[in-house]
Amino acid sequence: MAETIKHVVLLKFKDELTAEKIQQLIDDYAALPAKIDVMKGFEWGTDVSTENLHQGYTHAFISTFDSKEGRDAYVVHEVHQEYAGVLIANIEKICVFDYSPTVVPIPVKSS
Repeated sequence: MAETIKHVVLLKFKDELTAEKIQQLIDDYAALPAKIDVMKGFEWGTDVSTENLHQGYTHAFISTFDSKEGRDAYVVHEVHQEYAGVLIANIEKICVFDYSPTVVPIPVKSS
């Protein structure tokens, strides 16, 4: 049975990038699911934590895949490879973490 894989990318863009350049890089990332059919979901956001534990990372990107094989196909896909080359040239630091989520049910609270 296939298992869902979440591909998490935390990064910090280079300080010298303009807001427009950063937005273009984000838009280009968000366009990948339309070009790479094994991507089943995509979301992104910026750090809004009050705990100050971000270690300098400012953006998070999460891609969802139906299986490890889908994630593996994405990693080597020519469209991803081309985009990754552009992205890496514009970032100061990056962390990539893949996991298979374990969903914990929340008990229903009685009134």
